[in-house]
Amino acid sequence: MDIDDCFSKVVGTFGKYQLLTYAILSIYQIILTFHSMLVIFIGLKPQNLKSVNSRVSDDCSMLTEWNLLDYQWASDLIQSLYFCGSLIGVVSFGQLSDRYGRRPVLQIGFSLLLAACFFTAFAPSWKYFALGRFLTGFFQGGAALVNYVYLQEIVGRSWWAITGTICNIQFSIGLALLAIFAYFIPSWRNLAISVTLPQLIPLFYAWTIPESPRWLYSKGRVKEAELTLLYIAKRNGVKIPHETTTNLISSDDDSSIPARIKLASKTATSNDKSPVVNKSAIDLFRHPVTAQRTVIMLCIWFVNGLVYFAMSLAAGDIGSNIYVSVALSGLIEIPSTFVCTALLEKRGFGRKGTTAVFMIVTSVACFSVVQASNTLSTLVLGLTGKMMIAASINAISVYTPELFPTSVRNVALGSCSMAARVGGILASMLKSVVDVNRALGYSLFGISSLAGGLLSLQLVETLGSKPPDSFEDLDHPDEQSPEFSK
Repeated sequence: MDIDDCFSKVVGTFGKYQLLTYAILSIYQIILTFHSMLVIFIGLKPQNLKSVNSRVSDDCSMLTEWNLLDYQWASDLIQSLYFCGSLIGVVSFGQLSDRYGRRPVLQIGFSLLLAACFFTAFAPSWKYFALGRFLTGFFQGGAALVNYVYLQEIVGRSWWAITGTICNIQFSIGLALLAIFAYFIPSWRNLAISVTLPQLIPLFYAWTIPESPRWLYSKGRVKEAELTLLYIAKRNGVKIPHETTTNLISSDDDSSIPARIKLASKTATSNDKSPVVNKSAIDLFRHPVTAQRTVIMLCIWFVNGLVYFAMSLAAGDIGSNIYVSVALSGLIEIPSTFVCTALLEKRGFGRKGTTAVFMIVTSVACFSVVQASNTLSTLVLGLTGKMMIAASINAISVYTPELFPTSVRNVALGSCSMAARVGGILASMLKSVVDVNRALGYSLFGISSLAGGLLSLQLVETLGSKPPDSFEDLDHPDEQSPEFSK
């Protein structure tokens, strides 16, 4: 049987071990949100916060500690450096995890991330702080990508839309929690330490996880993939006759693998000892199908990153209370995410239609903000746009992995994440445009979102289709699913 059949018929698509692993490692999604958006609060002038928070004092901000009150650009520069680090991280970690495996890259990446976060919290000057933010972005962007892919690959394909959605909801929750943390812990150093310490919980657990069976299978290491599936099945409580009880992961004894869990060898990986060519981003353009999909998805991810992060950073400007506005901008994403999840599975919408609809509605909301005449209407329309672009990100997070073969899936997702980080870098600058001219800023959001929505209509629909395992599968789409069509 193939690996998807093995998950659904033997191992379990989302058993108790997969649930435990998902629950603990996905804590990172909340924690990483803290560090992504931290500059919203620590990079503001104290007088902008004193009117709504009596706990704020003049020495709470990094701007006052390092005499940067007259250099607001420093805050935008530091946030741009964070996204620069994240951009490099997703590319580097995507390549490394495809070559050396998800597990070691994830474990080392999150360990170094913890060190980078503490370095940032104790930085002696703003230049060291900027360096710390760059390193935090590098390790966070890369390790978070691998973590997302790993969590998708240890569960059955039927759960991919749901697990991908939960990750995005956790980002929304993290944004709301950050506003609460920032309100009660106004000191920037104490806030940075407080949002770093929770990393210890998933970090310890990460050193106990097995390698992704899908990655092993895609690399031709069929026996190891079978042993890993057996390991997961046992911890799910699945009763498999004649299974061994010790040393399952490292065993070389074929007799330890029950017939029920034997995987069919693909043509390209029929020999466990044959060399496997590692794929790079260049390989995405070697096949005409993946080349077209890559170009379109890079544009769509760029637009989503640009609009989402710019609207997140500017959330405090659409209301009178920055803490409430930022919290609402996070919480408002949750209902739209549930709606998005439902539409992703609906035949009339699917992956392609859902992505297009949310991006186009985002465009309408942004153009409407330009015409808003009072604070309340600006807040409502701004939150609507944020809600829609968040749903769009949820849709493409589910959509993208299904468009690419297993051998380049992580590289493809890494490249798309890189495009989103480029958007994030520009978002830090575009936020300044909103500060100076709100109409111009939101008009740019609207035009970009509209272009991305129209581009998504050029892709294929993947709902009901089996994700391709190799480039050969793209040449025979009918074998993937009778419903696979353009």
